[in-house]
Amino acid sequence: MAEEPTGPRFQDCFNDLVERRLNELGRAWADVNARSRRAEAARRAREEMVRRIETRTGRRYATSTIARWVARNTWPPRIDTFWFERWAAIDRAGGIDAMAAATGSSRHRVVAWRDSPDPAAPPPGRIPPRKRKPTAEPQEIGVETRGILRIGETEQHNKRIPTDPARDYEVLEAAPDSGILEAWFENDIDTLMDLLSDAITEQVIAFWDVAQYYDARYTVAEIVQFLPSIEGQ
Repeated sequence: MAEEPTGPRFQDCFNDLVERRLNELGRAWADVNARSRRAEAARRAREEMVRRIETRTGRRYATSTIARWVARNTWPPRIDTFWFERWAAIDRAGGIDAMAAATGSSRHRVVAWRDSPDPAAPPPGRIPPRKRKPTAEPQEIGVETRGILRIGETEQHNKRIPTDPARDYEVLEAAPDSGILEAWFENDIDTLMDLLSDAITEQVIAFWDVAQYYDARYTVAEIVQFLPSIEGQ
């Protein structure tokens, strides 16, 4: 029996925003490597998602809270999901003006649809389809690192991950397109540290209680050990 189609989740809508921000990076980013460009696009996307949610709920969340919801692939609370789906459709089109041009509509109609409180409000035209997800599964890796933990305006240096001294390593998921394993096998340690900084922030730090109230970020300064596979460990 074929699987029933499922609708978009928060992670899908967020990724649409990342792709839009990636395409909007200016000339200053033209010669920057792809990983850094995507990291900047994701940072801008988190800030924009904070702003969007605030327009509908009146509450301003920390960007680390957005990262946690993305990692968990769960919808933010107290806001209808159709808002995210409309924002994502506009992001996939490339913006309000781009959607108006693609649908033969007008900027006014696109904005009116975006802001309509009616979940069944008809779109101004055909909604741009979402890109297919990669079929490869994430791989679990093990890491032990030391680095800088930033919470709000405070910094803690030489912070070990995992924080539990009884644990030898932290388990992370390395997505097929994350570049983590490629950086490891190519011995590109600088890139690997940057990638692990993002992964630890999104998969570990974002789940701490304090990350609900403050922007929290971890930057790897030293890779103590890296296990490209934890099978049999």
